[in-house]
Amino acid sequence: MVLFCTAAGILCMVYFILLLLYSGFTSSFYLVWPMMGAGFFLLGWLFRIHFWQQLPGVLRGFLLCAAALGLLFFAGVESMILKGALAVPRDRLDYVVVLGAHVRPEGPSRALALRLDRALEYAADNPDTLFIVSGGQGNNEPCTEASAMKEYLVSSGMDPERILEEGQSKNTRQNLMFSREMIPPDASVGIISNDFHICRALHLAEELGFEDACGIPAKSDLPTQPANLFREFFAVVKDFWIL
Repeated sequence: MVLFCTAAGILCMVYFILLLLYSGFTSSFYLVWPMMGAGFFLLGWLFRIHFWQQLPGVLRGFLLCAAALGLLFFAGVESMILKGALAVPRDRLDYVVVLGAHVRPEGPSRALALRLDRALEYAADNPDTLFIVSGGQGNNEPCTEASAMKEYLVSSGMDPERILEEGQSKNTRQNLMFSREMIPPDASVGIISNDFHICRALHLAEELGFEDACGIPAKSDLPTQPANLFREFFAVVKDFWIL
């Protein structure tokens, strides 16, 4: 166990450094990786000094059961997330909402560009579908996400008449809530986001009155995927069972 905890701690620290080198400090959630690394190192030290063997047997049994249940719960939530990532979109939808993500001074972030590329693919196969690009302007963004998204799509060949802008929202719930106001009640709707985000997006859409919304998963950025999947676990728990 000492070796396992030490190796896990090193992996967490190395991954944190790789995240910083690859994308910069774009999310405060990245700090969870050095924190977990420190936790593994502490756990390894406790095993080294035989702290576990000094605990009462009842307490050890309780901790083992709690850890096993926690792992099962984590695996269950992640399976929901992965199921959403494998959603098969329907053709000929009336509207597709493209959820916003971070915009850099030079343009859409990698995650957002992947969503927009998926929108271009769907638009090419479904020429009658209209697109709502959704996202306001954050404190560290040069413009609204919606305007940057529209510029990207138009510069890539999409007809600007097919694009509606929603530039007020600050989070996924608002993305969908404000976009809902732009869509006729009887229209069929799809939602584009990165694959790890589809599960939660569809759950929020159902809460906000979308009837039978369809998930359209975009690819994810492979180096940041472990961080995204881990962060999405907490987001899903919050949205499904806490709020």
